[in-house]
Amino acid sequence: MSRLSDFYEYDLSKVIKFVNEFKAKKVLIQIPDGFKHYVVELINELSTYLNDVYFVVDANPIYGSCILNNYLVKDYDLVLHFGHEPYPYYRGPDNVVFIDFLSKLRPTNELVSELVSSLNSLGCRKVSVYTVHQHKKSTEVIGRYLMSYGFEVLNNLSNATIMGCWFNDALRYLDLIDCYVVVSSGLFHPLGLGLLTTGRKHIVQLDLYRGEVRVVDDEVSKYLRIRYSKVMEALDSRVWCLIHGVEGQYREFVRDSLIKTLRSRGLRYYEYRTHIVNEEVLRNIDTVEFNVYVITSCPRIPIDDLSHYEKPVLTPGEALMVLKGLRDYVFPWSHNLI
Repeated sequence: MSRLSDFYEYDLSKVIKFVNEFKAKKVLIQIPDGFKHYVVELINELSTYLNDVYFVVDANPIYGSCILNNYLVKDYDLVLHFGHEPYPYYRGPDNVVFIDFLSKLRPTNELVSELVSSLNSLGCRKVSVYTVHQHKKSTEVIGRYLMSYGFEVLNNLSNATIMGCWFNDALRYLDLIDCYVVVSSGLFHPLGLGLLTTGRKHIVQLDLYRGEVRVVDDEVSKYLRIRYSKVMEALDSRVWCLIHGVEGQYREFVRDSLIKTLRSRGLRYYEYRTHIVNEEVLRNIDTVEFNVYVITSCPRIPIDDLSHYEKPVLTPGEALMVLKGLRDYVFPWSHNLI
């Protein structure tokens, strides 16, 4: 068996069905960066069943379904986007279809026992369980384990996927549970959920790749302190720079809310559009006039990539905190905008 089939699975019949439906001859494959090394095996397998189809791989970074690289998409009959759910705030081109790319890892009895011990030590009895796309087959397994140990699992485990700036129905359970369980690797998703809920509930991560259970409350608290400091730095800002994204990272409802509030405060602002936001882009557009930047494209960029910048770089929610004098932390944008 190949490395691909050892560790991940996808629905080959679904791919063949879409290729036939679209009568596709030129097919673009998009897959997250962490899985691109599987693409050769993937194409070899697909070509066995679709030998008259020409496959091309999108080598651009694929961070999510919010950016589909439409300038490439238009050149192909069909785009197979592996490893992400459709982005709720954006409908992409009609020739883009989403294919599950799922890990075969399942939680061991030992790992679940460690999770149970961690939850018990925190005094958690009512939980909601969320996951990243790759592990969504594990959520119901984990939920059944937890219920067998007497925990109440409140959310719908068959629809429990979260993204970097979209957290499904997590807020619905904020006042009903003691703890969120997040099935993922790295800090990205549990931190996002912790920021969304402002550290009001315990966040426990179950990492199937590393075989670890981790309470991330301290990390959430650390990042909240950093983000509050950025908000404080921006309180007296008079000239604002708004940096908007493209495709699914251009959210008109966020832009309109910010501009309406800036105008009501009599503040100056300038707007930029870009496909990429990083420190180099920021330094290229920087001017002594700008007091503060607001990244409306990906709200994780100010937190994960630009927190060290010498001027405050804010998320939309943080900008609204400054402009409206809100004390409670807001991430990623004001909840009443959704």
